[in-house]
Amino acid sequence: MSIAAMVASIKFNDRRSKREAFSHLGGNTDTKSQGIKIEPISEEALTKIRKKIKKQNRANTIKNIVIALVSVAITTWLFLI
Repeated sequence: MSIAAMVASIKFNDRRSKREAFSHLGGNTDTKSQGIKIEPISEEALTKIRKKIKKQNRANTIKNIVIALVSVAITTWLFLI
């Protein structure tokens, strides 16, 4: 099983080196094919994105706390019966 995984990994690495996005790893300094293109963004847009992410994180945290409390309550109730 481990030899098959090793062979598959070697094949994957061979294919990866042929992609343009990874050409800079081999010493190629061609700026045309550097993978993901980064576009400039305004501070206002960044602030909106940060606020949105904070709001989503807060909602996820509250949801996780509620789920944990309900799980503890149900588990406690089951053990007391």
